[in-house]
Amino acid sequence: MNRNQTIIFFTLSCINIISGLINIEWLGYISKPLLMITLAFFYFHHTRSTFNNRDKIVILGLLFSCFGDTFLMFQKQDHIFFLLGLGSFLLAQVCYIVLFQQEGKSLHFRWLPFISYSCLLLFFLLNKIPADFKIPIIIYAIVITLMGIRASERQVNEKSKSYELVLIGAVLFIISDSLIALSKFVVNIPLSGLWIMSTYVVAQYLIIHGLLISRRT
Repeated sequence: MNRNQTIIFFTLSCINIISGLINIEWLGYISKPLLMITLAFFYFHHTRSTFNNRDKIVILGLLFSCFGDTFLMFQKQDHIFFLLGLGSFLLAQVCYIVLFQQEGKSLHFRWLPFISYSCLLLFFLLNKIPADFKIPIIIYAIVITLMGIRASERQVNEKSKSYELVLIGAVLFIISDSLIALSKFVVNIPLSGLWIMSTYVVAQYLIIHGLLISRRT
């Protein structure tokens, strides 16, 4: 993505984060759904001349993320919105898994750090999570762990910018979702909204930017 698009996306991200910090609810309702829509528009802008099935999966992943963002805004009103948001992000992760899988699996096995982290996180979560949430959260943890593994095993030049950006983005996505779970079920994290959204928007930006680079090469 070019400089102007990057500035626009992160300006919108800052507006959303600030709206949460100073509790301007209406501004958050407007800005949060626009984040992934904006990213999808920028991705389409760069790929429209040769738009293909792979690009459709990228856009679909961003749209599912947009749905997830929207549902999670209302999670305090009813627990069903949390589950709908979780389901939307699960579908977004599936899209990313499919994308990373299309770029091939390397001979290196990098699953151990991701699985170890997920098991440790679930160890802290499972005794705190209400029974109705346990199975959905376990399923989501498995899927996002697989997304991280696939990001680490992409068969691209490991010294390339694409590999590094996507992998860092995947790790930040896992961290962001971990913070959501920990702050909701385990402990009150100071300024949790700031840390959750900061890691999330950077994660999505890096993944999409990295995918654009690999597409060009």
